[in-house]
Amino acid sequence: MKLKLSKKIYSKDALLIAAQVLSNKVNAYLEESKSDFTVTIEAKRRDVDAAQLSALAGEFGNELLNQEYRFLVGRFNAKISSLIVTQTLMAARGGESPAAAPAEESTPAFKKLVADMVRNAEAEVARTMPRKISDQGTVLPPMKEQDLV
Repeated sequence: MKLKLSKKIYSKDALLIAAQVLSNKVNAYLEESKSDFTVTIEAKRRDVDAAQLSALAGEFGNELLNQEYRFLVGRFNAKISSLIVTQTLMAARGGESPAAAPAEESTPAFKKLVADMVRNAEAEVARTMPRKISDQGTVLPPMKEQDLV
């Protein structure tokens, strides 16, 4: 099943996340033009009929809408979130006039310990990160009949 979606409404990031969320049920393939995305949805199970595939497309559409809404709310709340984080960090360091760091944090032994911990954390992140994230395709929300290609 192919779905045609306007770039004015849906972001590529939301499409990719929705596809990832439903990757256990469908394979989704994304094509892109200047103004639209075309997503081809294939069920992973072989015994899926047209009605079930349509339902999977609807499920994809719902997830796509969830992701777009999440992005919208994130943008809407970005300024207040930033202010809250700034106030929290300021309070954690003692406000406008923070106290001096404890003397033991200025010693070479403490600085070496911190540097070792950072180096170990970086090595662990490098060891556990995937080398390449495979393209999962994209799945979309229920479309109107005229949107089907």
